[in-house]
Amino acid sequence: MSIEECLRAYPDVPLPIMIKTEALRLGTRFSPEALAALRGVQTPFKGYTIFSGDRGTTVTARERIPHTFTLEDATPVAVRVNVNSPYYIHYREGEFSFTDEHGPVAKVGFIPAPSWLNNCLEDGTAFQAIAFPSQADKILCTLHHYCEFWKFGKQCLFCDSSWFLRVKKRRETGIVAAARPEQVARVLGVAFQESGRRHLTITGGTVLSKVRGKDEVSFFCDYLNAIREAFGGLWWSAILQIVAHTGDELRRLRETGIPGLAMNMEVWDRNLFQVICPGKAEYIGWEEWQRRMFEAVELFGRGRILSNFVAGVEMARPFGFKTAMEAVKSTLQGFDYLMSHGVLPRKDYWTPDDGSALKGQQSPPLEYFIELERGYLELRLKHGFSFPYVAHCRSCTANDVVADWDYHFVKLPEATKEKNAKGPGECSERVAPPELKTRNLRT
Repeated sequence: MSIEECLRAYPDVPLPIMIKTEALRLGTRFSPEALAALRGVQTPFKGYTIFSGDRGTTVTARERIPHTFTLEDATPVAVRVNVNSPYYIHYREGEFSFTDEHGPVAKVGFIPAPSWLNNCLEDGTAFQAIAFPSQADKILCTLHHYCEFWKFGKQCLFCDSSWFLRVKKRRETGIVAAARPEQVARVLGVAFQESGRRHLTITGGTVLSKVRGKDEVSFFCDYLNAIREAFGGLWWSAILQIVAHTGDELRRLRETGIPGLAMNMEVWDRNLFQVICPGKAEYIGWEEWQRRMFEAVELFGRGRILSNFVAGVEMARPFGFKTAMEAVKSTLQGFDYLMSHGVLPRKDYWTPDDGSALKGQQSPPLEYFIELERGYLELRLKHGFSFPYVAHCRSCTANDVVADWDYHFVKLPEATKEKNAKGPGECSERVAPPELKTRNLRT
């Protein structure tokens, strides 16, 4: 299916949204001409993040594949390499383009590398192995690359984190499974000072036992406190991804000053949660996970507890929903329920990564993603969740299209600014999208 055919099927969907949806759904590849031209491009390259997101190959830093490309209206798109994708990045006559079977569809560019990208600590550890400028306005900091659910064969079926860590260690130098708090604080201090980025996502694999003698909450709090002290007590717009905690554990996290948490359920349906997330189901459970999120809302505030969902994984075979609309209906029912309790669901599009248990599966149809996004936007407006939200703006959401649907479909007041900043570094304005150019893609 070409981009033109996709647009004919959904004529109200703007071209940038369609390109991004398809690039995330089916991945992209790179022509030999593009790979050669990329040798002279300075941009953050794939290979340092916690998941690979690749099919038919495994990209590490030595391949020099960009982590993100951008469209002309500044839409950021995460690069998910798929050697069998119908879409590819091509280079001709001095320009990179997103291309399908009929030819170039749109010009693309790449995010400039910040000045600190290739810096190293005194021990040789690469800055980007600790803090990665994954998008134009976001830094991704992975504190712990190994998830202990893998130790017991209870990892989420879509996850390839621990597998990808082993691949990176074989191929690259300077890969760290868990940096020390003082290293993280040092790197982030330089990164935020020099790059102009405002948003920080802190993540890491689940800790079930102890790391360096610390349980999970104590382990993460050491990092959060070190970062806060390095910044003189001032937090950027930041969010920590962590399993659902309760009681004193939540209060300890809140005392670090972190503005929000992402307690990622990954899939809504109760039965599919048990199958797709066996460790989370056994360790905490479907109902208890929600109870803990609602408790966290009381402490952190409405809209400051997020929960990621791997959009599309609820259609995985053989146990998933058989039709797109069944899957959409289930997931939107869950989103509606969570939003009514102050939890803000967010999405990453599912990739059947080669290192995951779901390797080789087919991506859900385009219908699933279009209808899910329509419904998600309606629910956000119904429950009053405006965009941008904590630690997320349009420039740092390359793994789903929530910001792009908001950008193109949510009408703004006469003045195109909406003041909704909650603290230093958070986005405080939204800009109306430009008029769309002709859909005659080949001109």
